Amino acid sequence: MEIIIPVLTLGALGLIFGVGLAIASKFFHVDIDPRLEKIHGLLPGANCGACGGAGCFGFAEQILAGKAAIDSCRVASDETKEAIAEVMGRSLKKSEKRVAVLACNGGKKVKDKFVYKGLRDCVAANLQMGGPKECSFGCIGFGTCVKICPFGALKMGPEGLPMVDAQKCKACNKCVTACPKKLFSLIPVKNTVSIACSSHDTGRDTKAVCPVGCIACKLCEKACKFDAIHVMDNLAVIDYNKCTSCKACVKVCPAKCIRDGSH
Repeated sequence: MEIIIPVLTLGALGLIFGVGLAIASKFFHVDIDPRLEKIHGLLPGANCGACGGAGCFGFAEQILAGKAAIDSCRVASDETKEAIAEVMGRSLKKSEKRVAVLACNGGKKVKDKFVYKGLRDCVAANLQMGGPKECSFGCIGFGTCVKICPFGALKMGPEGLPMVDAQKCKACNKCVTACPKKLFSLIPVKNTVSIACSSHDTGRDTKAVCPVGCIACKLCEKACKFDAIHVMDNLAVIDYNKCTSCKACVKVCPAKCIRDGSH
């Protein structure tokens, strides 16, 4: 008898809890849109976060909620995006393909203003007097952008500057946000010309610390037949809505700071 009573008590409690869970599952049941699983299954599974979502599943939820464009996925192929659009019953709106470019040409050509012995990280180094380089605008060269790129599209080159592999670059924007000097930008793939400098110092001051920096001579302005480049605040700036990549500015730049990437 002493054993039977506890067994019956536990059995009754189990039955009560089971019924309670069954009722709760009915009341708190959440219907899941069957399209969510289909979209998630189509996505590449990189979970890189470049789309701004919490991985591929989070991105799939954003698409269903109308909070993200299908083309926001930087990894998926055009075929995959078309398939997702079909699931959603939408037409795919393709955005212009872009690639990251670096606005610095100094690297090892720029001397150090002090000996830095801290963490080999651009963000950490930038906290100390703007980094060790004499040019306060230029690349620190510790490769934080290389480490953060989820697609292996960046590597450090022989000049101490990160180099972009246009074939691998997905324009995920991670290098843009990671660089403490804000040296990366995304430009249309169809354009091959970019300004490899970010200094707003006068031409004289720029030349004193970097032999390949923009000296605001305006020769590029005069050479451009499309009104696509102008010197503003001592730095040449390209209007990509007008630029035809004719390379006239590249040819006349005495500092060689206008780069022809030829993606």
